[in-house]
Amino acid sequence: MNFASRPSSSKALLALALLFAVSGPVCTQPALAQTSAQVELDGSDSIEGNLNIWERRLTQEGLILLGYYNGFADGSFGPSGRNAIASYQRDHNRPATGKLSARDALELGGTALDLRKQLQWRSLDNSIAGMTISYPAGLLTQRKDNTLGGENLQTEDGAISLKTARFANSGPSQLDTLYQNLLNEQGSTITYQLKRSSWFIVSGNAGDRKFYSRFEQRGNEIRGYDLSWNADKNSKVVENISVLISNGFYPFGENPSDGDPSYPTLAKLADMAGAGGQDSSPNGSGSGNTPQAQPQQSNGPADTQTAQSGDKDDGLTEQKDGALPPPSDGSLVTSDGKGLRFVYHYFPPEDPKLNYAYKWAADTHLFLNIPEIDGLDGLFVTPRPLHYVTRQCNTINAFYDRKNGAVFLCYEMIDSLLQMGEALSKGASDPKALTVEFVQDNLRFILLHESGHALIDLLDLPAVGREEDSVDQLAAVLLLSHVDDRETKNDIARVLQLASVWFKVNSQSSSAPDVASFADEHSLDAQRYFNLLCMVYGLDPESNGAIVENGMLPKERAARCPEEASKINRSWARLILPHFSPRFQPKSDDSGASQQTTATQQPAAGDNPLEWDKKSNPFAK
Repeated sequence: MNFASRPSSSKALLALALLFAVSGPVCTQPALAQTSAQVELDGSDSIEGNLNIWERRLTQEGLILLGYYNGFADGSFGPSGRNAIASYQRDHNRPATGKLSARDALELGGTALDLRKQLQWRSLDNSIAGMTISYPAGLLTQRKDNTLGGENLQTEDGAISLKTARFANSGPSQLDTLYQNLLNEQGSTITYQLKRSSWFIVSGNAGDRKFYSRFEQRGNEIRGYDLSWNADKNSKVVENISVLISNGFYPFGENPSDGDPSYPTLAKLADMAGAGGQDSSPNGSGSGNTPQAQPQQSNGPADTQTAQSGDKDDGLTEQKDGALPPPSDGSLVTSDGKGLRFVYHYFPPEDPKLNYAYKWAADTHLFLNIPEIDGLDGLFVTPRPLHYVTRQCNTINAFYDRKNGAVFLCYEMIDSLLQMGEALSKGASDPKALTVEFVQDNLRFILLHESGHALIDLLDLPAVGREEDSVDQLAAVLLLSHVDDRETKNDIARVLQLASVWFKVNSQSSSAPDVASFADEHSLDAQRYFNLLCMVYGLDPESNGAIVENGMLPKERAARCPEEASKINRSWARLILPHFSPRFQPKSDDSGASQQTTATQQPAAGDNPLEWDKKSNPFAK
């Protein structure tokens, strides 16, 4: 029962830093809360009578994460809870009633949900029968059984570690003994302790580590956990994680009278705030980011207009739901602490044959539904808004236009990908679905590539090599950052697999390189294919070893890929971190993160080599 040997690491919490850097802030109001600016929710009447226990707990979590409250998130508002609400209200220039208004509940609940989403919060299954405990799966990627009757979960470098424990056949005094052992552990300094007859909490410092231990006894069994982490600049972030773990910990199962977690009132408030927006409910799979078309005054490409009713289709111009307009005083940061927001345009083509591409892009809100673009929107302080445009170009292309500060996607590119996807999907069990997947995944990579050009221009980043190669690398780095917790890491590998197929097909279909090909600013498609595979393999050789075993990547190149990919990852992080807007300023000087995917069994062979079972690592073919 000795927890003194908590693992230490000289590495900073790199995975944590990059996760928050790309996904957004830890303890700020998420998109769910931002929508409240669109409607009148400033009434001071209390809404607490409409909130169920799960919604009250969620608002308490928000108060804890924002530093207003240090009690339990149990759904009961005692004197300290009332004081915390009043302080929050005063800081937001609202009547300090000490009772939750609709706006308060929406914002505080959204704060807690945003953190859960960023951390990929989920229940720990197959740990100890009957125990309920949740953890940040996006961080604690290493998992194995321990000798304490539970499991060890930790980051790759051991900077954060969670141990669960079960001590069966424990006598009546065993809990007190464990409590005293933790209090008197050599080398530890206790900063907080709370003891009751059947449970206790102890937290403090042990060398260069902080820890939080919680145990409870029922009958002759003791169950609990110990969370420890490096005492560095990310400590506050992990303390927030500790709060969420503790408040969701039920060693012998939850109270069945509480029912299943649900947020019906907050969902209705979010719907009101979004004025009918889609997917804004806190208990849905979305996070409030699904857009509505919003007419906007354009500051970008000339002659852009919003969609109008009538016979003529002038296209669609929209922004992310809740996006604030550029400040009227010319400053580059909006009142919510974010940078100037992206503007998205879909223009109808002149050629009727391309109408399908236009309708598909506009109807699916193509740009807004790319997770990495959603994560980048408002992340940086830029001298002007970045625009994303679909249009007819009379050539197969996608490009960044520096003059207009806009990323352009040509309908001809969509059409070309469609034709290639249809050709590759022949023989598949569902050719149509595979074709759509091929088009979507390649557009995602292509648009991230062009977004890299935009960032180099708008942020005036130094050139450290050929720009085309650099933005290929950035596209891979962004994808491998795994910013959307609804996607598994194998899902991301699938996107990169289909992007690499595009490079491979292009290289095979083109003629032998001539002088002009070697002189082009782009690497040869064959080189881009191997460079991309090197990034995927290098960031997780263990999971993606099949890339080398199956001969996709030569062993001679693969040997250098881990170091190469790590340097690329760190370099991009160091270049872009100084440009974060105040809302997203990181709390660490860390410059990158190693990413990890999870290997699973080999997929069954299908009629088409691109078919995928949607569960296994797609590179393991």
